Amino acid sequence: MWIVFFRYFLKKKKSIESTKKRSILAWLVIWFWILFLLFSKKFTSFYNFPVEQIQNQMTWGIKVLYANIYKNNTDYVAIEELIKQENPDLIFFVEFADHHYKHLKDVLETNYPYSNSTIRSQKYVGNMVFSKKEINNRADNFPQWAWRYGYFSVMYDNQPIYFYLVHASSPSNPKFFHMRNVQIETFFKDFDLHKEVHRERNDKVVVIWDFNTSPWSIFYWKFAEGFNREFVNITRSLPILFTRKSVWFPLFWSHIDHIFANKLVFIKELQVINIPWSDHKGFSFWIK
Repeated sequence: MWIVFFRYFLKKKKSIESTKKRSILAWLVIWFWILFLLFSKKFTSFYNFPVEQIQNQMTWGIKVLYANIYKNNTDYVAIEELIKQENPDLIFFVEFADHHYKHLKDVLETNYPYSNSTIRSQKYVGNMVFSKKEINNRADNFPQWAWRYGYFSVMYDNQPIYFYLVHASSPSNPKFFHMRNVQIETFFKDFDLHKEVHRERNDKVVVIWDFNTSPWSIFYWKFAEGFNREFVNITRSLPILFTRKSVWFPLFWSHIDHIFANKLVFIKELQVINIPWSDHKGFSFWIK
């Protein structure tokens, strides 16, 4: 009799705990959608922004593939297939590690003889650019690990196009939050210096980065002001976009990957790309 009662008690307890968990999850989902609806107008107004793009058929230009491939991503075959399928002129990889290069070396060395790197740590998890066109490295003389961006130019139509590839720290705790802010502030100081020293008024500039800041954050607008309205976030031309994926609750989805271009750069066929086994989505686009 006691055994039967004990089993009944355990069963009842598990049932109550299960009901409680489902109830908490349900309330979280409800509150998420309430908050989303409250801020949806501000949220959606960021997108479908009129960005001037090339409308005519483009038979020439530079094709770019950008991807945060995730430092622990081991789906090398799928990444190689993505490269072959997109066949870009420039590849921008964020969170690129030694093991990635080891397995992608053949396809990269065969098709992309030029490269630019920004080392993030001693494990060589950083930014890598692979190019079919010759690269003029512009900012490799600073201590690696100190900043989080690469800066280089590529000649096209007898003119340089200047590129930045930036990866700011993820603000997952107060220390990294402060680190991200310092990195972006430092980037803008250097950006202004480069503008004075390296570039002319009519030069074309593209900044591609894992900003680790969403458009509905006050910090996004604070940092975006550093461009002094000379640049447009090309991703605003898309519908609602989540570039940061999560296997967990949709609350953690976010738009933290951005493409800023000055008004002398024209973009065509901007597409969102699914990156195999990465927690980010990427971009594919043409530049004129």
